[in-house]
Amino acid sequence: MPNRKPLIECVRDDILTFPGLDENGCLSVDFLGGEAVEYAVEQVPCDPVFRRYTDGGCLRQFLFIFASREYYSADVNQNIDNLSFYEDFEAWIRERNLSGDLPELDGREPFSMEVLTDGYAFDEDAGTARYQIQLRLIYKE
Repeated sequence: MPNRKPLIECVRDDILTFPGLDENGCLSVDFLGGEAVEYAVEQVPCDPVFRRYTDGGCLRQFLFIFASREYYSADVNQNIDNLSFYEDFEAWIRERNLSGDLPELDGREPFSMEVLTDGYAFDEDAGTARYQIQLRLIYKE
């Protein structure tokens, strides 16, 4: 087995190129702190085989969540801005997928990256909320 970067690291490196990220926010892996503005990429459990072919080959999948901790209150404009960030992120993923601008996977061949859910507020707490969006990366190993 070749020594290569884990998929979560490849995905994190790719998301760091999203121009909408707050320059003061950090992008963690499997950890989202309680202060706004922070970002995280989290792996989601799934069957890693997306499609199996009769010749023994297969396409694999990697499910993950991109999440952020954002300011949250009764202020309508703040919450619209939070959801707008996720609309922009979804459009960025969609445009890159259509153009074939996919993550570098360190020896694996990316096939597509797609959004599975819209961005939404998942957990609200004392002036901040966790927002998240779920994605799927399809690749060939």
